[in-house]
Amino acid sequence: MESEDEVCCDTEEPCLCPVEGLIDVVSKKWAICIISHLGEEEDGYRFNELQRSLNGISPKSLSDRLKELNEEGLVNRDVEESVPPKVTYTLTQDGRELHEKLKPLVRWVNQRA
Repeated sequence: MESEDEVCCDTEEPCLCPVEGLIDVVSKKWAICIISHLGEEEDGYRFNELQRSLNGISPKSLSDRLKELNEEGLVNRDVEESVPPKVTYTLTQDGRELHEKLKPLVRWVNQRA
């Protein structure tokens, strides 16, 4: 018996089955903005810095999106052992690749505004 993934990928169309979870995460509100901001700052952002740069995002939304992006392997959460601990968010290699692919889309959206 064929698995569901094999059945959905038996067409000539590109198969999205392997990336459905990633698409679910990236399509959520603020996710692309977070990836764009993190991609522009090589040293990363601390939580409050990122929240300030994303005008209008709530702490809960930011926390939820960062957790999801981290679980998807797009964002690193680096904890520096200090008092209090210093947490910095940066893009992973996959996150940087996605950021590069999103640049034309972001430029297109900005031109329409």
